[in-house]
Amino acid sequence: MNFRSAHEGNVFKKVVAELPGIISKKCDGYDELYGYKLVPDEPNSERKFYDKEIAECLIYKFCKGYQFHYEIVVEHIVNVLNWRREFNPLSAAFKEVHNKELVEVGILASYPNHESNKKVVTWNIYGQLIKKKYLFKDGEKFLRYRIGLMERGLRLLDFKDDTNNYMTQVHDYKGVSVLSMDSDMKKVVREIVLVFQSYYPELLYAKYFINVPSFLRWIYDVIKTFVDENTKKKFVVLSDGRKMAHYLKDVPSTNYGGSDTNTLQQENITNVRPTEYGLYILEKQANEDID
Repeated sequence: MNFRSAHEGNVFKKVVAELPGIISKKCDGYDELYGYKLVPDEPNSERKFYDKEIAECLIYKFCKGYQFHYEIVVEHIVNVLNWRREFNPLSAAFKEVHNKELVEVGILASYPNHESNKKVVTWNIYGQLIKKKYLFKDGEKFLRYRIGLMERGLRLLDFKDDTNNYMTQVHDYKGVSVLSMDSDMKKVVREIVLVFQSYYPELLYAKYFINVPSFLRWIYDVIKTFVDENTKKKFVVLSDGRKMAHYLKDVPSTNYGGSDTNTLQQENITNVRPTEYGLYILEKQANEDID
């Protein structure tokens, strides 16, 4: 954590100190963020989940993302926690069974030899999905699948390691035709962009739009509409997917020009499990459903 002034450090300390009371009053006690506990365990708790270093890293991301404006930082933390309590992204990631055709679109990969914060990559192979427009008719199902993929990707990050606590995203549009775009797909794109912008601050290292034909520039334009200037600087548009090797050299050689002889599907990390606290919350929810 780097503070450029005493003011930033003081705001951070104030948020950390006051967060337990804020969560108790404004979030109905819900203190889970990305599977981690934000506030210390009660002294008499049988199970201990709180990790001070991780919790403070996550709080710092909110402070940084909202320029250390105390009221704005608190407002967004409250909004995110209440959204998580209602939307239940942990369930979307680790409990729900998604359409097989959707699951095949998302790939989680890790490249440990990359430099700082280029290690975890979420691939979205939209060229495969775009031919099956019926999957976009139910925007909620697509959104829950996509949020689930994001949450599983977050489990590959190490919030105790400054070189591995951001995520890279690649959106591959190879095979997309102008005739395959419709209003359902555009609506889903807008909704996903809004959710990511609102509830996942300071987690994106870079976003690559690759194999993008000229008629699909509207996607880039839509996304730019809903993100701040700092996020826009992280966007890269490539008409040729093989140029990805200039940014991520260990990506597959086939289609992406990298040094890896594996296919993207072979790189997919599927055995991702929730954190201990995330599992505890899911088990608690299951018990409440039974009761």
